[in-house]
Amino acid sequence: MGEVRKPAVASMFYPDEKIGLKKMINTFLSDVPDDIPEFFIKKRIDNLFGIIAPHAGYVYSGGVAAHAFALLKQKAIDTVILVGPSHYNQFSGYALTHFKSFETPLGAIPVDEHLTAMINQKGPNVFEYVDTAHIREHSLEVQLPFLQSTLINNFKIVPILMGEQTLSNVTLGADIIRDVLTDYEKSYLIVISSDLSHYYNDEAAHKLDDRFLDLVDAMNAQKLMQAISVGEAEACGAGPVAFLLELSKKMNRTSVKNLVYKNSGDTSGDYSRVVGYLASVIW
Repeated sequence: MGEVRKPAVASMFYPDEKIGLKKMINTFLSDVPDDIPEFFIKKRIDNLFGIIAPHAGYVYSGGVAAHAFALLKQKAIDTVILVGPSHYNQFSGYALTHFKSFETPLGAIPVDEHLTAMINQKGPNVFEYVDTAHIREHSLEVQLPFLQSTLINNFKIVPILMGEQTLSNVTLGADIIRDVLTDYEKSYLIVISSDLSHYYNDEAAHKLDDRFLDLVDAMNAQKLMQAISVGEAEACGAGPVAFLLELSKKMNRTSVKNLVYKNSGDTSGDYSRVVGYLASVIW
């Protein structure tokens, strides 16, 4: 299989050429209103804990994702833990990887093998090595060039994909990661990857997505998963989002801000069949 996880969606979701990719991301970042980063500067918030960002093609969701990643500019973080949904492989818990690095057109990012192993050792029946789940998956890949364009240091990553999105897995996963991070002495950030409702008209999408935003704002993982189960809200990465909400409460990171919400119609002009996108931050 090899030690380097090669890009799976370069040229499809984002440019596969370094200069064009950098230019696109820098344009997205420069378009973020100054008052969003200023909010955190004025409040002297430097201990960001987690962000939620979409994972569609950059043309549609890159501008939304930039609102979250703009908060990372000029920051140095040792390890970024990425958690997203698995679109192509089915498995019971969470998938870790043996890959030693993930490559993008901007270069290779090393995997934090030590922290990955710690997570596996703490919860071997929940967090298992499933390399095949990572090969085609785009939900984590599309976040990487944004990290490479904002963080100023040579960071490492822990790529994690969530299989069955159940409240049980949310709680189990949050308990295990909390136990591991409690003893982790390096700086870290959790990046959650999710789009929201898929292929409704604008009015129906807003109804579903507004409910999702309210539950993120309330930091209520249980109600979020319940809303998903009865069709009150929709998100392909609802489980990973709920995982972040649960983990945040367990680690006393209880401040949240939904930075921006848009849908694909805001870019395409076609509001008859849209996908929702959210950027949020927890500290």
